[in-house]
Parts: sequence; C-alpha cells; structure tokens
Amino acid sequence: MKRPAIRTRTRTRTRAAALLLALTAVAGLTGASAEETGTAGSAVTVHGSGEFADLAVTVDKTRDLVNEGVRVSWTGGRPTARDSDVGANFLQIMQCWGDGPDGPDREQCEYGATYQTGSGSDSVGLYVRTRMVDDKLAAYPPDPDREKDEHLDEGFVPFRSVDGTVENKPRGNAYYDSNTTNEYPYATTDATGGGQALFDMQTAVESPGLGCGAAVDPDAAKPVARTCWLVIVPRGEYEVDGRRYDTVNTDRRLQSSPFSLTNWKNRLVVPLRFTLIGDPCPIDAEERGTLGNELTAEAVHRWQPALCRTGRKVSFSYAQIGDATARDKLTGDEPGLVLLGEPPAAEPADDVPEPLYAPVALSGLTLGFQIDLLPRFNAPQDVKDRAGSPVTELNLTPRLVAKLLTESYQAGSVPGAPGVAGNPYFVSQDPEFRRYNPDLEHMDVNLGDALVPLPAADASLALWRWIVSDAAAREFLAGTPDDEGAHGDGSYSGMKVNPAYEDLELPVDNLPKNETYCQEFADHADRPACIIDHRAYAIDMHEAARSAARGDELNQSLWDATAAPPRYKKHPPQLIGRRAVLALTDTASAARYGLVPARLMNAAGEFTAPTDASLLAAADAMKPSKAAPSVLLPDPAATDPDAYPLTLLTYASTVPERLTRQEGADYAELLEYAVGAGQQPGTAEGTLPAGYAPLPAGLRAKTRTAADDIRERAGKAADDPDPAPSDGDGGTTGGGDPGATGGGSASGGGDTGGVTASPTPTTSPGPSAAPVGSAESPGDTPAWAMGAVRYALMIALVTGLAGAVFGPLLPKVAPRLAARIAAARGRPAVPGGTPSPSPSSGGSHTADSAEVVPGSE
Repeated sequence: MKRPAIRTRTRTRTRAAALLLALTAVAGLTGASAEETGTAGSAVTVHGSGEFADLAVTVDKTRDLVNEGVRVSWTGGRPTARDSDVGANFLQIMQCWGDGPDGPDREQCEYGATYQTGSGSDSVGLYVRTRMVDDKLAAYPPDPDREKDEHLDEGFVPFRSVDGTVENKPRGNAYYDSNTTNEYPYATTDATGGGQALFDMQTAVESPGLGCGAAVDPDAAKPVARTCWLVIVPRGEYEVDGRRYDTVNTDRRLQSSPFSLTNWKNRLVVPLRFTLIGDPCPIDAEERGTLGNELTAEAVHRWQPALCRTGRKVSFSYAQIGDATARDKLTGDEPGLVLLGEPPAAEPADDVPEPLYAPVALSGLTLGFQIDLLPRFNAPQDVKDRAGSPVTELNLTPRLVAKLLTESYQAGSVPGAPGVAGNPYFVSQDPEFRRYNPDLEHMDVNLGDALVPLPAADASLALWRWIVSDAAAREFLAGTPDDEGAHGDGSYSGMKVNPAYEDLELPVDNLPKNETYCQEFADHADRPACIIDHRAYAIDMHEAARSAARGDELNQSLWDATAAPPRYKKHPPQLIGRRAVLALTDTASAARYGLVPARLMNAAGEFTAPTDASLLAAADAMKPSKAAPSVLLPDPAATDPDAYPLTLLTYASTVPERLTRQEGADYAELLEYAVGAGQQPGTAEGTLPAGYAPLPAGLRAKTRTAADDIRERAGKAADDPDPAPSDGDGGTTGGGDPGATGGGSASGGGDTGGVTASPTPTTSPGPSAAPVGSAESPGDTPAWAMGAVRYALMIALVTGLAGAVFGPLLPKVAPRLAARIAAARGRPAVPGGTPSPSPSSGGSHTADSAEVVPGSE
C-alpha cells in the first residue's frame, strides 16, 4: 500500500552554549575514563576497556542538575541478544552517592527495587534486577586465590544511605521502591551498536537515601551541594563464571547482578553536580509575593535567586494557582503581581482601576511522550532489531487528540465500558493514526488516552479551542462516526465518540473524565473500579511530564486485599522497553524531563513541533483579546505553516494604583529582569529554561513600558493624580487567600465551532500554593531556585472541582481522588509549614536562531 504523503515543518534546534565544566578523568577505576564532549560543556563521555573497549557512553548533562530527565546515549556496544527477550549485551544504569574522589561503593547505589518474584515473567535473568550475589556466580575466573566478595555470606549487597543507615535485607527498602526508583536494570543496544536511555536524575527530595543536592554541611557559612554519581555497568555475553549467557541455563539469559564483583569492576562512573537545595536569598531580604499559573513556574523559579542579588535584594516568592483565581486576585485591595493567560471577560467594576498587562513568557502546551519501539510479530527484521529503542516522532491531528481526551479508545476507558465496545483498543489500531504515522505501521503503540492534569486552566481552554476549530474533530465530538473506509484498510471504520462525551459544551477550561461505567468485582463488590481509578489524573502538568518520562501512568486500579482497609493501589511504572505514555503538559516541563513533543496539525495542515521558531511564528499570528486588546490570544485558525498551534503567552498583571510605591518599584524590577537577562537561554540561575522561546523585541518593549507605568502609578489612588508620597512600607506579599474561589471567566476566543451541549462550567477555582525558595551554592555549583512549589489541593477544592467534572460519579470518586491528592503531596514539610519542594527546572536548552538577549539590559 502506498504511504500517504505527510507534510511537516520542523526547525533544527542547536544547543545553547554554556560555561565549560572542567572535569578531570576519573582515575583508578577499571574501564572508566571521562572527557568533555559537545559545546554545552556539561556533557561527559566515558569509555570502557577490555571487552568493552569500543564502548563510549555520553551523559548529556552533568551539572546544574535538579530532578529532571537526562539523556544517556552510547556507541560501540554489541547488539542486545534477544534469544529470550533480553539475554545479553545491555547496560545497567543507576544513581549513587559517595563522597570519595573515585566514585561510589556498591552499597551506595539505588538499585534492586524492580525485582519481580519469579524470573519467568521477567525480561531478564534471575539476579539481574537484584542486589543478590551468588557463590556460583561470584567471580571470574574461578581461581583459588580470587578476591572473595565480602557479601557472599549474606547473599546480597545491602544499601547504605547517605545518613549511614544500612538496609540489611535482600528485598524491600525504606528509601526507595518500584514506584520511586530511577534504576535502569537493562538498557538495550540496537543493531548499530548504539542506544539511549532517558534517566530520571533525583535530588534529595525524590531520593533522601542518596541526598544529592542537599548541603553537605548545612551549618556552613556557604553550604556546598552534595555531589553524586551515575554508574553504568556494561554487560557482555559471558557470565561471571566464564560461561556464555546461552549455556548457563534454559533461559538463555545472563543471570548475575551488576553488584557481583566481576561485573562491578567493569563499571563506568560519571560525577554529577547538583544545584543546592535551599533558600538563596538573604535571611533579612523582604519577601514580595507573586501568584500565577503553571506555565510560568519553571521560569520564575529560575529567576528568583538572581533577583535576590540585584537591586534591593528582594525575595520574590511564587505561588502556583489557577488562572481564574489569579483574575479574581486583581479585583481585591492587594492585587500584588499575578501571572495568567487571559484577562477577565467582564469589565472591572467602577471602583476598580483597569489592570495592566505585561508579556513575560512564551511557551505552550504539548503532548509529550515516552514510547518504546514495540514491533509486531510480523515486522521486518530491521524493525525488530530496534525493539525497545525510543520512538522519536509522533503526528497527531485535532481529531486524534479529541479521541484520546474523551476515553473513546477501549484502553483509555474502563475495561468493559459498553459505550466504546466497537472502537479500537489502542490508538495504533486506528486507521487515522496509521495514516499520519506510516513509520509506525509495523509496531504497536499501546496508548488509549493521555495523562492529563486535574486543575482548570486557560491552557485547557486553548487546547479545546484548537480541537473544535477543526471540522473533523468537531463532527466526531458531536457524535458523527469516524470516516468509514477513508483511512487505510477500514478495519475500525466507524469509530464513535464515547457516548459520555456527546453534546459536551465546548470549549471548557478543564479536562473532564465523564465515563460513568465502573468495573465490578466479586471479591470486593462494594468497591468497583471507576474511571478515576483506571485513568487517574496527574496533580498538575509537572507531575504529568515526570510520570510520563518514568513510564508511569499513575493508574490506581491494583486491588490490595491485604491493606487495612483493603483498597486500590498504584501500579508500578511500565517495564523498560515496553513503555507507552503520553502526557498533556507544558513545553517547559516536557523539556525538563526529556519528553519528545508530538507534532500537531495546524490550520495550514502542517505538523509542527514546539520549537523556538514555531512558537515565535504562532506568537506573531496571535490576535488581541476582545476583553483587553493589549493581551494577545492564540488564533487556532492561523494559517502560517510554521506556527505551532498550542503556543501560549503568559502575562504579568497588576493594578498599579492599589500598590504601595515600594511594591510598584519591586514588581517593576521583576518585570525588567524577566524581559532582560531572564530571556537568555541557559541552565544556570537567572536564565530562561528550555521549553520557552525568548520573547521578541516588540513584546519585551511592551513589558518595559508597563514596568515604567507601574513605577509611575504605584502609590497613587486612581481618583487622585498627585497624592502625598507613599511611605513604601506596605509590604504586601501578594496576600489574601490564594486559594479563594472566584469569578473571572477567561475571555472568549471566537467561535467554539458549533459543538453544543448540556452546560459544563468553564471556570474552576484554582488551588493554592505556598512559596518555596532555593539556595545559593558557591564555586562550581551555581545556585538557583530548586523549590518549584507544586501546590497542595484542598479537600474542599477536590469536592467542588470533582462535582463540575465528574457529575454522577462524585459520590464514588471524590473521596478516592482526595485521598490520592493528599498522599501525593504528603512529603515532609520544609520550614514554614509548606510542602517539601520539587526542584525547579534545569534541563539543557535547545534553541533556534531567535534573537539573543544580552545578559543585562
């Protein structure tokens, strides 16, 4: 069958240059040498020796690290032997702590949590996933004078945490488990001898047993962040006792652990330098609060520490809230500075001055994915040879996204749901998907939905506007069957929208889960599994991105009869080599965690990815809002073939007349920094994270003008053009109740496309957040804000939002949803009673040839 032609527009992105990291070669380790590579200065390559002499492993980023996805790639390996799934020739990757110059000991590595009882259901040999060492597989060659493994008597290598605690048990661990570990038990090599893995770098927040990034001496005048290590153990074709992998037993697999001495001696190590976790601002710095949506969180937390050391040395906190709550804040007596996507739809009351809007960040929404190549049994051999390698390209139309968001594929709904019984099980069985992704015709993509965030947001509104701007998507959502026989062989022609979504009033500012069917079980009939169990929400876009990068669908439909009381619990992440997770997230979070962004079809019929060039092209096509002409909104009908359709501008807004003079001066300084040095792409403090495009000069000029206006108007009542000077001592921190519910529907964006239905709320209250700062680190470890606060959702919010989204499911799902949110945010508190921070962005930046912003302006 002739493949359909697919028109695409992409832009090659080049890595932004950063300061070179002077790393010396790691000495005294068999098989390990290191060198700097690339122009980013943070990438390091290590080389093997002996039987692995041709192996070269590159870690793309080794400094300014936070919790993020880092690409590990290699060349010169031998293709993975697949006699029995994963038999031989693979890499084992793990993160370790260790203060010595020569790297960590085996006891200091996070590993062994993915072990599954019974090797028959596993992808690798018996001990490969474990910390177990066996006398028969202890060392090679078998020599009476060979080095004895000190752990043979115990049978396993215990884990020793950074605080000195030793876990003396072969399975189970108080510091990490199968849901939290970042270990890579096997990373496969393709037919060319190369491969890559997306590794989840963890700080002391995610892995307290490693302590990476925490202060080595918290009481020091200038604390230093703890350095950690990445360890790569290459595995060949021979077991540690000298036998080939296919002769050890009938499994035809390597059996030994990477911690067996012979395997461990082949390790390659790479030092990892983390950003210091803590508060970078002086203790006596005045705090000035800001509130805003999630789209700007990565950027603001990157800017915070630099602002602490400029001008008046003000500590700018940031609380992540919903756009509707931010709009409501503008109507109060203490507006502070809020960051939002759209202005209020209604004119302000007579006694409320007109808000001022200033563009500060250009980013967007994306459907980021982590998908491993899973060839079908009849795939060509060259496709089978790439099994387990990452998929690097995915094309999605508005109608395909509509199908994924409405639980219309069987795998994306509740098992047995009658409304989708005749539809494809996975998206890869959909002729429309195969039409636009011909390179994936020989593989299975086990996706039925997208992992979506819970809170309402202007970004969700923009997403639905894009979907319903497409005639085919609009018809599908209205109940018209998919085109029969129009796409491919017609094996699933006539696909229909899940009936629970027919006549949905669109666009809305949330992502509803409307399926009302629940799966019942004889052994726990009183606890059926509903949509929120099978297809759970992510707390926010940040969690959606991180979970997708880890292969974690967040599903909580695994019944645990032994719990007290019995309940559903979360499934562990998908097996490496078989992952397929798609997440709706922001471009900055996707870049931070290394997700590949899907290419989306724009109004010109072109598939575009969110690059700097495509974001700027879309920004140039934006149109003024009807409610506030100074605010530009996305135009889903824009016909520029280069434009990315889900590009979003975030605005800072305040009412200057309701600020004190000092507040106005401080917020003006923040805005000037945001469009000055804050637009310089990079990974260090004060720079612009990957996933944002530098604002064009025209938008930056508008923000500078707005900053001047704030200085001029702050401290002056709206009806008094020349009052007495303010004492500048108001000291507001963006007060009020950041979690208060409020009106302020986002302004409309034109025709909704004619999809009408039963009323669905278009705004929802935004959750509250507590600001968390970051810490300064001296010397080679630059400090910038680690603490990207991820808001804690209150039970009242859950009940209210669930009522809007779930309807008749509320009595069944609200208590479970509230419990999951409480558990997800139940980390140990940091000083001040705020939730423990999730470190802020620091991923390697990729940029187009956009205008370079000077370091200071």
